[in-house]
Amino acid sequence: MRVIRRLHDDERGAVLALYALGFIAIVGMLALTLDLGRAVATKRDMVNGADAAALGAAQECAIARNPASAQAVAEDLTAQNRDSATVTSFSAPDCDGATLTDIRTVTVHTQVPVDYVVAPIVGFDSVNVTADAVAVYGPVAGAAAAPISVNYETLLGCQIPTTRPNPGEVVVCPLSYPKDELQEPRWGILDLSEWDDPDAAPCHVSASEARGIIVNGGYFPEVWINPPPQPTWDCLDNGLSDSVWEELEGRELLFPVIDIDASTGQTKPGGADCTGVNPNCQIDTANVIAFVLLYVPEGGVTKHGSTVFVEAHWAGSDLTTSGLPGPAPDFGAYAVRLVD
Repeated sequence: MRVIRRLHDDERGAVLALYALGFIAIVGMLALTLDLGRAVATKRDMVNGADAAALGAAQECAIARNPASAQAVAEDLTAQNRDSATVTSFSAPDCDGATLTDIRTVTVHTQVPVDYVVAPIVGFDSVNVTADAVAVYGPVAGAAAAPISVNYETLLGCQIPTTRPNPGEVVVCPLSYPKDELQEPRWGILDLSEWDDPDAAPCHVSASEARGIIVNGGYFPEVWINPPPQPTWDCLDNGLSDSVWEELEGRELLFPVIDIDASTGQTKPGGADCTGVNPNCQIDTANVIAFVLLYVPEGGVTKHGSTVFVEAHWAGSDLTTSGLPGPAPDFGAYAVRLVD
């Protein structure tokens, strides 16, 4: 009988041990389900917040050129995204540079404490959830461009980009397109489908195609400026319809800036290769050096005889996210993007 009782007591002890193991397993599963699930959801929020913080800081660097204000933007966006979240590390080398002609980087590290609900039973109270993000910014070097060129010398005459207006102000720059400024081809419409081909001339862009590009906000896929000093070429068409100019009104577009003196063509008569520094050179291939973001107001296009006049507004500190950053001259149009 005593032996039987001992066996019975041993079985009860084994059952209790099994219950204890089962309880620990259930607690562990609850901790995984509830606490780990909360941490994973928080991680997603923190990744989104870090991305927003890096992009916001990059925009601030591009526009204000102020590392302190860029870090303040990153901290504010991090806190807005998640209560108790903080920026633990911030880096923005050369954020305060006077000019911006290359790609620069902003790096943001963030964290937030997450208190566990079930895991403290097994000795785990909380965890710090972290997230990092890197954004780059720089001049717009890749863009959905408008099919109409802008003369670099004309922009300089308007003190673009040498004199930047105060926030909220604009520089009004009258652009003129005389029929014979470029001789043949005239006016300076660009065949963006022949981008970066120095041998594409002669080329032709229909009025309907040019209008479609303008209505669409630019040419897709984006076209890229080659890193200086490598030239970027595009073929010039020999005509332009009034309806194309009219589509510019009320739109903000990225216009390719061309250096006429560095553009190429042929002398007439004779047909010898030449550059724009030759007064007899009839340019057919433009040297594109940058993009500039300009707004054309309603009624901003007029025509007198064969010359078209365009009233262009330049804000000088507008940030455009429609382009991609890269090495290029600083014309006040900047792009930012996240680094994967």
